[in-house]
Amino acid sequence: MNLTVPAGTAMGLVGRNGAGKSTLIKLLCRFYDPERGAILWDGTDIRTMDVAELRRRIGVTFQDYMTYDLSAAENIGIGDLPYREDLEHIRDSARLAGIDATLRGLPDGYETQLSRVHLDEEDGTPGVTLSGGQWQRVALARSLMRGDADLLILDEPSSGLDPEAEHEVHRTLGRHRLGRTALLVSHRLGALRDADAIAVLVDGRIAELGSHDELMALGGGHYARLFGLQAAGYAERGDRGRTTEAAT
Repeated sequence: MNLTVPAGTAMGLVGRNGAGKSTLIKLLCRFYDPERGAILWDGTDIRTMDVAELRRRIGVTFQDYMTYDLSAAENIGIGDLPYREDLEHIRDSARLAGIDATLRGLPDGYETQLSRVHLDEEDGTPGVTLSGGQWQRVALARSLMRGDADLLILDEPSSGLDPEAEHEVHRTLGRHRLGRTALLVSHRLGALRDADAIAVLVDGRIAELGSHDELMALGGGHYARLFGLQAAGYAERGDRGRTTEAAT
């Protein structure tokens, strides 16, 4: 694999399950190092960089994000430890992720425990649980705490959201990442249409690389075929909906 992500651009990663997308992200975060070859950051091999310093420059939302038995504020604040008690900073990140109103509406607002395990010290009541989509927004807000991150990595950041919520999140993130380098992973190809370039991975190799329009122009390529399948699926569901409405 040979891939260059220019500073300040958004690169989309597309591929079937097992193609290597998550592996690439973990390599960038130095969860492990490549057995051969190198990953260069502005020409510097990241294996020579201090791990903590490297990760400080990265904001990432993983597909298998974590949920913690902590308060709402703490669940987001741990995304950037020096600011973990800065409620305004936490709320700014929550607004970007579209979860601020939900958290403010909890029984104790941002101080509400997002857990049914730990009981309130004063009255012994349990905390609350969030839906999968709400937890995903909390995880996204956690990664957005690092507003000065040089690299923003989003691995399926909206897989648990409904179409309307997904559209709003991607529109907000599009404004937020302007001027930042971003690596975007999604099986919903429509979410990547605005990326500066899209890399299509097949068995750990880059099979295609280009903008949405360039890849669609290839006709019979991997990306065009996958995009066509998804578009056809939406069209079929739309046809069924119109038929039902007409029958009603």
